[in-house]
Amino acid sequence: MKQLLGQIIRSREFLVLVLLALMVLAVSTVNSAVLKPVTLINIINSSLFLMLIATGQMFVILTRGIDVSVGATAGLSAVVFGFALNAGIPLPIAMLTALLTGAAAGAVNAVGIVFGKIPPIIMTLGTLGIYRGLMRMLTGGSWIESIPQSIKSFAVTRFLFLPLMVWAMIGVVILVVVLMRRIKAARFFYAVGDNREGAYLLGIPVRSTEFMAYTLAGLFSGAAAIVFVGQIGFVPMQTGSGQELKAIAAVVLGGVSLMGGVGTVFSAVIGALFLTTVDSMMIFLKIPGSWNDAVAGAVLLIVVVSDYMIRRTVRARQLNARAKEIAISEQTTSNHQTTKVSP
Repeated sequence: MKQLLGQIIRSREFLVLVLLALMVLAVSTVNSAVLKPVTLINIINSSLFLMLIATGQMFVILTRGIDVSVGATAGLSAVVFGFALNAGIPLPIAMLTALLTGAAAGAVNAVGIVFGKIPPIIMTLGTLGIYRGLMRMLTGGSWIESIPQSIKSFAVTRFLFLPLMVWAMIGVVILVVVLMRRIKAARFFYAVGDNREGAYLLGIPVRSTEFMAYTLAGLFSGAAAIVFVGQIGFVPMQTGSGQELKAIAAVVLGGVSLMGGVGTVFSAVIGALFLTTVDSMMIFLKIPGSWNDAVAGAVLLIVVVSDYMIRRTVRARQLNARAKEIAISEQTTSNHQTTKVSP
């Protein structure tokens, strides 16, 4: 138990949560409305879109890849979802359509990267433009409005003071955690990202794992589209624009390594919540929205650099302690041998 508690305290996720709490408390000294339960719930609710995109991005980065098309994938899925609802398709089937659209878009990335050997950044930059272009072609450059009340009702309905979509996100996180711990194939993401060649030699299906990572990124973008449309009630052409960079920032901030093989779903969720909270706190401080990206970037650098310095210091102390133990052990052995050979 103590070992588990120690791991939690030393984790990046814990550091970000502490900074998140300190930030909210600091802002509350200027505007006490920040601490109202309704405010905190609204912040969590508004972070769901980024949480889902970041969760999908997590799978890709775990395999040492990157997907800069997740925002465009969410936008395309939102367009398809909006058309399906306006065509009178039942809500569950329309949701499935959005999810399949996202998964299909992710699979297209996977085909080019895994089988076409196209570098991930090039492939996903290309599909980013393609998916944005498809959005404009399908809509004629117009917003999709008059979305049926069914999805709006789902978004505003609450259970035990929390919106149903928040409960759904909690369920998604629990499901991902269970699957990542219980299913052997889920651990392949870590193995491939940690050492691709070594994973291949061990018989791990590297290509299938990478293919699944990009497909999951698309699937979660499709889920984010459902949340987005439900929350605002229409589909603007800017849906998902710029969210790919925020998703990458969120997972890195939360503790997912860009070198692959390190991170959890909590990393993505906490990182997304932190970035969304930064934007919200700036509203309470009456700071112009044009500063949002600059402040979020500065916070990201501060957290990552601070975490790196702390980890380096701890690692150096551990190495020094280990070196002293070895030196003492060698000295003890030497003294013991000297005592044995002395007359």
